[in-house]
Amino acid sequence: MGIYKKECLELGLPEPKDYEKQRSYITRTIASGFNLNTRICRYIGIFNLHSQVAALYSKGLLFTWAHGLAECPFTHEVPREQVIIIYMTKEQQERHKKENPPKK
Repeated sequence: MGIYKKECLELGLPEPKDYEKQRSYITRTIASGFNLNTRICRYIGIFNLHSQVAALYSKGLLFTWAHGLAECPFTHEVPREQVIIIYMTKEQQERHKKENPPKK
């Protein structure tokens, strides 16, 4: 199951590439300065953010994660249950760019 292009664009997120897997999309998105959370990820077709976070962490990707409240893109309400929120700080983004230069 792929990432939902229409929903990504609707939320102002980067367009997923046809060949891109969930983990690489998450990495590219947070490295570009976007925040992701469990509710957004479910909306765009990533139903296991908690597993993806664990895998990215074990591979050594530097990012920040927390639990917090987030708006649900389906209902436009903020449920009281906290969700996983992940992002990269400016310093983490710069380090990621330095360690992973664009391929030519």
